[in-house]
Amino acid sequence: MLRRATLLASLAAMAAASSVLWPPADVSAASPVPVGFYYGWVTPETQAAIQGYAALVLGADSESSGYANQAAVQQLVASNPSTAFYGYVNLSDGSNPVPAAELVQEFQEWKALGVRGIFLDLAGSNYGVSRALRVFAVAQVHLLGMSAALNAWDPSDAVGVGLGPGDAYVAEDWYMPGRTPAVQYPNNVSTRDLGALRLLASQGVAVWAVTQESVATPSITADEVARDIAAMRQVVPVATGFAVGGESYGAESNAMVPAADISSALAASGSNGASGPASVQPGAAQSAAPQPTAAMATSRISLIPRALVPAFHLVGLGRNG
Repeated sequence: MLRRATLLASLAAMAAASSVLWPPADVSAASPVPVGFYYGWVTPETQAAIQGYAALVLGADSESSGYANQAAVQQLVASNPSTAFYGYVNLSDGSNPVPAAELVQEFQEWKALGVRGIFLDLAGSNYGVSRALRVFAVAQVHLLGMSAALNAWDPSDAVGVGLGPGDAYVAEDWYMPGRTPAVQYPNNVSTRDLGALRLLASQGVAVWAVTQESVATPSITADEVARDIAAMRQVVPVATGFAVGGESYGAESNAMVPAADISSALAASGSNGASGPASVQPGAAQSAAPQPTAAMATSRISLIPRALVPAFHLVGLGRNG
């Protein structure tokens, strides 16, 4: 996904996270929660902005030695043990796979920052990534004791690569508010079907439904979030994590959609009978939306090039800029 300029605080935190990392046998019993993607600069305001997110992907290059804001990133992770943080790593530069040795180095650098998982972006065969490289990447992440969240346009690319309980597949832009008609499922890709998602879910892999508005994050209203969540629950009914991002996922605005807006939308869509594998208690008021935990988000957890390309490709910053 994107990024700008460029789990484990205690055993108690791990125990709390286990419910989201390892989903119940009946996925439909899990309440959906907000997940986030933040590719902005970590500032003193970021601490408040991320509250309520069960899981949060941080933008690329934060893990790199010498990154100017790395101390702030590490402090953010350490100060929020109830949030499962994931570090961004792309498996391709857009057409060619990233060398395995470079991937391992990035995984290790993120691990040193204290994140619980790695977000593997640009991981599909449409980006020149082989199944063997996906298998390798997932295995290396697991060897480091972390979870893998994999983003590939075709969900069948995520099947049989080692994902299991505690991991996730990101179903990005199965609903696209900026397109006409807004809901374009299955986006003219015959293999992008619910069968692969249901297979992953049956194997304990969480599914995150993600969409991106084409405006700066601060301009996204609660009503727009509610519309997006309701639509995603219809087109990705097995999803247990939901994300709504703005332009560049905060890379240019240093802002996030409030998790409370997503929680309220999930509560409303659940009580209104929107299709989906899970919902909060029927009739729950928006103000009574359950507080998500890291454990709820990764009950084990990916694009069109527009949305999930690292932000440094957009702003000309970062090691690949």
